[in-house]
Amino acid sequence: MSRLLAAGLLYLWTLSPFCLAEPQSPTKKDSTSRRFTEARALQEKGSLQEARKLYESLLPDLLVENNNADLARALNELSVIASAQGHYDTAIAKARESADIYHKLGEKKREARATNNIGVAQLYRADYQPAMEHFQQALALYRDIGDHEGEIETLNNTGSVFFFEAKYLDALRMYQSAMDRVDRASEEPWYARRRQITISNLATLFQRLGREDRALQFYKQLQDSSEALTPSERARLLTNVGAIYRRLGDPLKALETYRGAQRLFVRDQHTDGELGVLKNIGIVLALDLDNLSGASEAFKTALAIAQRANNRREAMQAHLYLGESLYRMEKPRRAKQEFETALAIAKELSTTEEKWKALYGLGRTALLTGDDDVAVGYFREAIGEIESVRSGLQLLTLKSDFFADKRDVYDALIRANMRKPDNAELLNLMERSRARTFQDRLRPATSKGPATLAGLSILKDVQSRLDDSTLLLEFWTEPRTIGVVWITHSNSGTAWRDFSEADFREVTSFLKELPGSTEQEWRAHSQSLGKIILSGIEPLERPEIKHLVIVADGTLSFVPFDLLQAGNSGSLLIERFDISYLPMAVFLLRDALADDKSWRVPWSRELVAFGDPKIPSQPDPLAKTASEGETQERLPKSAEEVRAIARISRGRSELHLGADDLKKYLLQGKAKGATLLHLSTHATVDAENPERSRILFSPENDGKTPDYLFLREAYDLDLRGINLTTLSACDTERGRMILGEGVQSFSRALLSAGSRATVTTLWRVDDQPTAEFMKQFYYALEQGKSNADALRQAKVKFLHSSSDLRHPRHWAAFVLTGDGRHSAQRAISWNALLLPFAGFLVILSLVVRRFGAIRPRHSRMNSAG
Repeated sequence: MSRLLAAGLLYLWTLSPFCLAEPQSPTKKDSTSRRFTEARALQEKGSLQEARKLYESLLPDLLVENNNADLARALNELSVIASAQGHYDTAIAKARESADIYHKLGEKKREARATNNIGVAQLYRADYQPAMEHFQQALALYRDIGDHEGEIETLNNTGSVFFFEAKYLDALRMYQSAMDRVDRASEEPWYARRRQITISNLATLFQRLGREDRALQFYKQLQDSSEALTPSERARLLTNVGAIYRRLGDPLKALETYRGAQRLFVRDQHTDGELGVLKNIGIVLALDLDNLSGASEAFKTALAIAQRANNRREAMQAHLYLGESLYRMEKPRRAKQEFETALAIAKELSTTEEKWKALYGLGRTALLTGDDDVAVGYFREAIGEIESVRSGLQLLTLKSDFFADKRDVYDALIRANMRKPDNAELLNLMERSRARTFQDRLRPATSKGPATLAGLSILKDVQSRLDDSTLLLEFWTEPRTIGVVWITHSNSGTAWRDFSEADFREVTSFLKELPGSTEQEWRAHSQSLGKIILSGIEPLERPEIKHLVIVADGTLSFVPFDLLQAGNSGSLLIERFDISYLPMAVFLLRDALADDKSWRVPWSRELVAFGDPKIPSQPDPLAKTASEGETQERLPKSAEEVRAIARISRGRSELHLGADDLKKYLLQGKAKGATLLHLSTHATVDAENPERSRILFSPENDGKTPDYLFLREAYDLDLRGINLTTLSACDTERGRMILGEGVQSFSRALLSAGSRATVTTLWRVDDQPTAEFMKQFYYALEQGKSNADALRQAKVKFLHSSSDLRHPRHWAAFVLTGDGRHSAQRAISWNALLLPFAGFLVILSLVVRRFGAIRPRHSRMNSAG
């Protein structure tokens, strides 16, 4: 059974490529043929429960008759139905039984189909490696018997495994292989259908990677030859196309395309599809065309359809959409009624996400009518719902660009509390509002951290991890305010400042103009920004404070705090403090469980480094722009940088340079057990689509196409035990800013993978200064400096130099995220290890010589006696 899954932009359809679980048609005309035909008909029209019961009724008779061929066939159909219903364990078990029977019967084609179905169920269950193994088995069987349709099917499914693993270049290669095979089979009866499916997978891949232009080309191909698609499938296709038009800034074309999809859903009597596209229509009208009354009418139509279909869930969501429209139209009384109705249904259906959204809507309507205390009560209740199932709210079922993000609810409550002196509650709200998905990823690494967020113990826990010389600053920003909770080992406080449009422009212009600014210009900006960001933070003036830990927020995440001036001293923060950054304060609690061993034996690996990637001859096929797709230049100083760092290191170094700079080594765990991991390469960072952010490695196979480690893959690396990962590449601390999560940068991924700290960059730094900076940084590390202090020492050396290297564009881009207070585990040098042994040998030699000199004298005395 083939499934058409849209590209995640149509409500209720998941972003995924086609995964094909192929049923089998009746071939044997016997006493069971009629029941098979009836079950198949039920299955095709979507009556899966009835079809399942009919297939199951066949099993006892087939066992008695010893009819193994039809038994395997029934089991395979039951596997297909189980997958469609989400019962993946059952699907795998049934398909495995079927494949075993077909294997004994020697029916390779049907064995391949059953094996493929095992892989499909495993893919849906996110068991990617077993799924890949079964798809490869099916592919080998299909190729062995020359079944090209089956080969295309499994190539697509193999590509889908790579897709879900974020191995996008591998997915592209599989889909292109499937398309090549399709194009050689134009005379086959199944050609049109297989071509449609493969094109759809390619479109989904490019849409995931933000290549709307390429995705739109593929979707147009599907539209031009859509005879193999049902009306509902064409409607889903149009919905995806509409979403692309909207993203490309053409809401009128998007609206026209959505309405075409609506007509097709109506024609096919596909109620769920019609409801989904009506919501998309309403969102375009509200957000893009500022037509709130038109949006309200679209949501009213959706509500009427849901009520006629007795679909309580869809009715509940239509009430929410309608309430949001009325709230934006400043009709609080009517909006309140819609939110209250949605809340009542959400409680009846126990749907937590809709509960907190309805409560948040009620809180905002209360603010419109001046009921501030009532609003705060609703906000607290909404946060209670969010916290009750926090980790389960990562896949939103409502449009986040129309409804509130969870962060908005916390922000509303922070605004209500920011003038109060309860530092513990404010810190608790700030921590609960940020980096939640990242915190969930860290949960296995700490017995505290996220678990403490339900109470108000965060402040004390964080203070216990600070010494008397460390100051932690946790910032909170919104369009009109900057707030900070400052924390030392024994005290805490808050500071608040209005954040005007002029202040925002000051921050953004500083970041934009810094690389080309004169010293006078950037120092003037530095002083101005210091007043905007650091005003009122009293501990910055205390002489005992030597270390700063920054938890930034919003736009401040891109600010190099090194360059800010606090007070009237005229000195930069980097001249007074070492500075490290954290995604959230509770990251310190993970560090509490880290291994604090300071020394390693000299034969242990201290450094694993990758660099000097071989540049392929062909441009990046996933490039978003022509300039990005151009062949990148070789990094002439990269190999020199890596070798210089290796010479500085006391322990054993493992270097992968040039053609040996292969991504597979990192995926295979080559870095595990080392203290330092260093990557010197090119990186591409997408501020709009984190899926496209990637690090270049040398090509492994043909040497022509590039190989990349994508951001999502970096999360799955095993970097446990690594003290510091340095990503010596451009812009690697940049990325998409996601409300409530922060910047989706490589530092987040590497910390999540287990690295204790990372060094990444805020902007592009030239090859030669980077190589020199890294030498200074690693030299300081080998002298026993902490991670943050070593980075500070390298920066100050550049700042106080008499060359062009003193300009911040050469050094302020490097930021340390994570544990900055500890030093790397240094290896004992061979000299240090052998010196005591050599001393022992010298002493032993002297003793032996003295002993040898005494024994003959005794002998002579004995002889004389």
